[in-house]
Amino acid sequence: MEEKKLKTQLKAAWLLPDILYLHGERGNILAFQRVAGFAGAEVRVDRIDFETENFDPMNYDFIFCPPGEMAAFPTVLEWMEPLRDKLLRFVEEGRVLLVTGTSQCMFGKTTVREDGSLLEGLGLIDCSFTERKMVYGDDLYFETGYGCKEGETMEIFGSQIQMMDVESRETPFGTLKYGFGNNGEDRNEGVLKKNSIFTNTLGPIFVLNPWLTKKIVLQCLWNIGVEIEEFDFDVSLEKKSLETKTMFTAGKVTRLHNCK
Repeated sequence: MEEKKLKTQLKAAWLLPDILYLHGERGNILAFQRVAGFAGAEVRVDRIDFETENFDPMNYDFIFCPPGEMAAFPTVLEWMEPLRDKLLRFVEEGRVLLVTGTSQCMFGKTTVREDGSLLEGLGLIDCSFTERKMVYGDDLYFETGYGCKEGETMEIFGSQIQMMDVESRETPFGTLKYGFGNNGEDRNEGVLKKNSIFTNTLGPIFVLNPWLTKKIVLQCLWNIGVEIEEFDFDVSLEKKSLETKTMFTAGKVTRLHNCK
């Protein structure tokens, strides 16, 4: 399906892409631009780095913070700390911040590193993190009601490379059907704060789950006063992929059960 004639513009900030660059998460920005195009919106993406002058989160409709090496986080947090109040206002006003993978811990309260050192986060979400001695990796499959009508949910599939356990006092982004999630003990995946998402889901999540990307685009447009009830584009390939992957995870659950 062709994109509609562009009628409006959304502004996206891509935080520190040369430092926070793991797992091909740049795909989230590309998918956001592509899906917004089907809604008739052009997305201007600004790459924000340490040299960016006068960066103000409130000038943007969507902010993306991809995952990076935890060793780099003290330096990143030193840069982010002066932006804390504006980032908090951004979230509290219902704009959309997407934080994936390891970078979640920078927005939480504290992270205990494997060597026992303590990393102080921005405190935007009421979460504590503990770095794991062993990295966990597997599929991640859950449902979320983000942007859905009351009583409805959508299925999300991705991968997870878990380097830390999460103790969260926040509303979860989703409820697990398969995978580790926040800590491997409850069924919670990620954090939902207003319209902002903090998730363990890699893949990247917007590429694998365009139905979620659509909800994000609609929310960003609504935030700037552009109300679109619906727009269509072909997701048949992604739907078929979801069907195949969910069947595969169901098989893994059965095999694990039979081995016990």
